Amino acid sequence: MSAHHDLGYRSLFAHPGLVRELVTDFTPFKLFDDVALSSFEAVDPVYVSERLAGRPNDIVWRVRIGEQFLYVVILLEFQSGVDRWMALRMQNYVGLLCQNLVKQHQLPPSLQLPPVLPLVFYNGVPHSSARTDLATLFMEAPAELAPFQPSQRYVLIDQQRLDTAALEANATLLALLFRMELSSASEVRNTILPALATWFQDAPRPA
Repeated sequence: MSAHHDLGYRSLFAHPGLVRELVTDFTPFKLFDDVALSSFEAVDPVYVSERLAGRPNDIVWRVRIGEQFLYVVILLEFQSGVDRWMALRMQNYVGLLCQNLVKQHQLPPSLQLPPVLPLVFYNGVPHSSARTDLATLFMEAPAELAPFQPSQRYVLIDQQRLDTAALEANATLLALLFRMELSSASEVRNTILPALATWFQDAPRPA
């Protein structure tokens, strides 16, 4: 199937269950494994997008873990080219998010900013060669200035290069949708659609 048929991922990642599957199954982090779906709260990122050229594919979730919140920032990249400045864009995005939390008085009593998990979901055909650490986009600084240089990292999920065997061993809805995106038409018809039908048949029904 075409790599550019994005299956409406922005709509998919409007659901807390699929966001949790994304971070538990496709990143190395384990802190979300036992987090209830009721702890996920979608955040409107418009205030950020308007300042950053109005991108519609930016998603922000607030997640309560224990007594604190953290924020999951997801940038969806479906363009054919690679954005060299992705780490810089992510830094701007996270900075604006934090500024808004301060402005809206949404900080805890300690007045400390919350942790942030920055994710880039990349769907392009060429391998993503963009640097994932902002520091690598800067020239080497004199030793005296090195401690003062900015740094912002993000986690890259490169869909076109997900491990096929791992996807086949994963029975979650998100893994099946990823397989649909990456499979041929005959594979979708003969393998993926029956697996999706089984998933929906076995999925728990709301009370």
